[in-house]
Amino acid sequence: MPLIALFCCFFLSSIQAEQKPLKILHLTFHQGCVKEIAAIGKIFGHEVTTWWIPSLPPRFFDGTSQGNALYNIGHERAERIWNLHKETFEQFDAVITSDTAPLARIFLQNGFQKPLIVWICCRFDYSDQQSLDCDFPDPEFYQLFNQAYLQENVTIVAYTAFEHYYAEKKGVKTGNLIITPCAPEPSSPPLVSFIPPTICKEETFFLPPYLNETSFINLNEHCQTLGISSYLGRYNGPSDLKDFKGIIHLPYAWSNLALFENIALGIPYFIPSPSFLKTLIMQKNYWHTNPTCILHENQIALSEWYQPEREEIFIYFDSWEDLQEKIKTTDYPALREKIKSYAKHYQSIMLEKWSQIFM
Repeated sequence: MPLIALFCCFFLSSIQAEQKPLKILHLTFHQGCVKEIAAIGKIFGHEVTTWWIPSLPPRFFDGTSQGNALYNIGHERAERIWNLHKETFEQFDAVITSDTAPLARIFLQNGFQKPLIVWICCRFDYSDQQSLDCDFPDPEFYQLFNQAYLQENVTIVAYTAFEHYYAEKKGVKTGNLIITPCAPEPSSPPLVSFIPPTICKEETFFLPPYLNETSFINLNEHCQTLGISSYLGRYNGPSDLKDFKGIIHLPYAWSNLALFENIALGIPYFIPSPSFLKTLIMQKNYWHTNPTCILHENQIALSEWYQPEREEIFIYFDSWEDLQEKIKTTDYPALREKIKSYAKHYQSIMLEKWSQIFM
C-alpha cells in the first residue's frame, strides 16, 4: 500500500477513536451535498439524518408552501418552520445546513443553542427570484448573519473562497474557513452505465453537458473539427467517467461538486487558461455566475479551477489550437498518478478541518 494511503488510513482511524458519535440533522436542497455530508458522517462515525427539502411531503417543511418558494427564507417562513419542527430539531446534537445558507435562518432567528454548522455553497443570501413570495433577503437576515459569525455555537464554512469574498462585499463577515468536498472516491462502477457502449472511453474526452458546452458553443461538434474524440451527455455518477481519457470543461462557476469527485478518481481536466477564460467570457452567450469579479475585480484565483496550488494537476489551454497540441503531448499515466496523489493529500486536510468542527 502506498505511503500516503497508509497515512490516510491511520488518520481516519485516529480521528474516529477521538470523537464521540453525534446525532446530526442535515438540511439541504442539493443531492450532491446529501451524499457528501452522509459520507463525512460515516467517516467520523456520526449518525446523520438528512432532510433533502425537495423530497419532503408537500407543505411539510413550512406548513403552507412547496417547490422553489422554500429557497426564500423570510422572517415569517423561518418562524413557521421553527414552530412546526422545533421539538424535532432539539432531538439532535447538531445541525448542518448546506447548499443555500438561508436555511440557517430557521435556527439563527429562533435562538437555537446547539452547534450549528452553515456550509455556504451558493452565495449566503441566495434567493429564487422566480418564486419570491416574501421580503427576502431582508435587513434582518443580513444582521443575523453578521451576528452568527460571533456566536460560539455557530460555525460558518465556505465551499470555496469566493463565498467569503462575496459576503464581505455585502458587508457581512463570514470568516475564512473553507472546506471543499472531500468524500472518498466511489470504489465500484455503476450497476448501469449511461455511456453508450460504442464509446471507447480510453480514447475519448468527456464534455459536461452544461450551458457553455452546449449553448455558448457546440463543444462536441467543435472537438470533432479539431480531431478530438469526445462525448457529451448523461453519465451515472463519477465512476461512470473514470476511464475517460480526460474531461474538457468551460467553467461556469467558482467550483462544483463534480470537480472533486473527478480528481479523486485521477481524471485529467483540460480547461481554458485564465487569459483564454477572460476572452471567452467577453464573447456573447458565455455564462459565468459572476463574470464581473473575473473581468474587472481580478479575483480569478478565488476559483477552485485557478488556484495556484492546482496548476500541476490541471492542463490549461490558451486557445483551441493549444488544446489540440496539449491533448497530443500530455503524459496521461503520469498526470493521473499526480492527480490521485494530490487528491488524497487534500482529502486528509479537509477531513482534519471537519474533525476540528465536530470536536
